[in-house]
Amino acid sequence: MRRKRSIIRIKGYTISSPSIVILMILSILVLSVLFVITETIRRQMLEYNQRIMRTYGKLLQLTISRSVETPELSILFDELILKSNFPLVYADANGQPIYWRNLSVPDNDTSAAAREKVRKWIKRHSRRFPPIPVRIPETNKAIAYLYYGESPMVNWLRLTPWLVAAIIAFMFFVGAMIYGKIRRYEQQNIWLSLAKEAAHQLGTPTSSLLGWLQLMRDELENGANPTELKKIVSEMERDITNLSRIVVRFGQIGSTPELVATDPVELIKDVVGYLKQRIPQLRKNIELIEHYDPVPNVNANKLLLSWALENLIKNSVEAIGPKGGTIWVATRRSLDGNEVHLIVSDTGKGIPASIQKEIFSPGFSTKKRGWGMGLSLARRIVEDYHHGRLFLLESKPYEKTTFIIALPVKKRRAKKKKVT
Repeated sequence: MRRKRSIIRIKGYTISSPSIVILMILSILVLSVLFVITETIRRQMLEYNQRIMRTYGKLLQLTISRSVETPELSILFDELILKSNFPLVYADANGQPIYWRNLSVPDNDTSAAAREKVRKWIKRHSRRFPPIPVRIPETNKAIAYLYYGESPMVNWLRLTPWLVAAIIAFMFFVGAMIYGKIRRYEQQNIWLSLAKEAAHQLGTPTSSLLGWLQLMRDELENGANPTELKKIVSEMERDITNLSRIVVRFGQIGSTPELVATDPVELIKDVVGYLKQRIPQLRKNIELIEHYDPVPNVNANKLLLSWALENLIKNSVEAIGPKGGTIWVATRRSLDGNEVHLIVSDTGKGIPASIQKEIFSPGFSTKKRGWGMGLSLARRIVEDYHHGRLFLLESKPYEKTTFIIALPVKKRRAKKKKVT
């Protein structure tokens, strides 16, 4: 039996465990790329800040040496310094602040308390951002220092990856909660669908038994015909046998069934023969046409595979309207010869294209009976237990809707040659 993957289904969309792992890997990649980008921008802005401070320091040196006139320096000062948004402090050779900008301390506050706060700021940032010295050109002696720090934008950039990580973690937390609720809802839905499917399965033989009982009463009232009574009793025994088969089928769900070499034609004839006698009781004016090409044996569990076939045929019966229609049942071999196809086709109302991907989902239903669990169970029987495929080939409303069960051909063991 194939190993089932854990999945989440939300309105027809399926999210499997590998998909969740891929989403987590993508989230980590996004965070990594975002961190690299923000770190690169941060370093570039720091280099920009350093260039401005070096430029400012050189301008001060030129002013001291009188190489640049004061009006020219004022223009450069206004353009480079006053319009900068990063914190800076102009301090004397002893580290005492003289002028500062873009700090939490107001520029015009020259009190001792304000200067003390600026000195603490210098102490915190001088190790990380070495100050730019302002030197006398002739003696190369530092007479002042320019201290600077990161702009608010750089600080925000530093926090951006962590904010994104927190958002993603929160989304995963919410997703985990939603996943848990969906799983609980799905489990409840599966139990409800199994109950509906059990009622659906028991409906055919039960209705048939009631019909045969009525026929038996009529025979007894009109003078019992032994031959007719024997026929009725035989059909009733067949319905009772089918009831016991249904019980065994449900008992095999979740276990590993035994597969044996099976003739697909004989199996499908048995299913069709049983339903053919009972279709008039389910829906009138239905013609059931059979066409069987010779096909090789397949490995199958007759009880389970016949269940899948019954579901497909019953769904076809329910899809046909009151005016009646036709159901075709056929077998054929695939073009490559590796598969046997069991085909069920009808002229019912069809399946809209918008929901064709959802019809195999547990609990999905467009009517009160059928579709809710039948197709899901049928696919599980075919794909998980028989290693085959069940798919909708085509659907044209009131023209043709075709389902195909594709089963691998039973491989013959090569005969060992005798050594002479």
